Amino acid sequence: MFAFLGRLRTFWNETLNEVFVKATWPTAKELVDSTLVVIAAIFLLGTVVFLCDFSLSNFVQFATQLVR
Repeated sequence: MFAFLGRLRTFWNETLNEVFVKATWPTAKELVDSTLVVIAAIFLLGTVVFLCDFSLSNFVQFATQLVR
């Protein structure tokens, strides 16, 4: 039981060391820039998906009207 608690304490200490000492956190400007890049990418991908869906939907409607 004590071995488990020792390993748990070691894990916790190493985790804190990784998060607060070794990790490099982005600056506010880097965070804003990254967020803007993600928002722009989502917008572009959403636009592409919308255009593909709209085009294919209209094509299927057109093709089914030809068959009728």
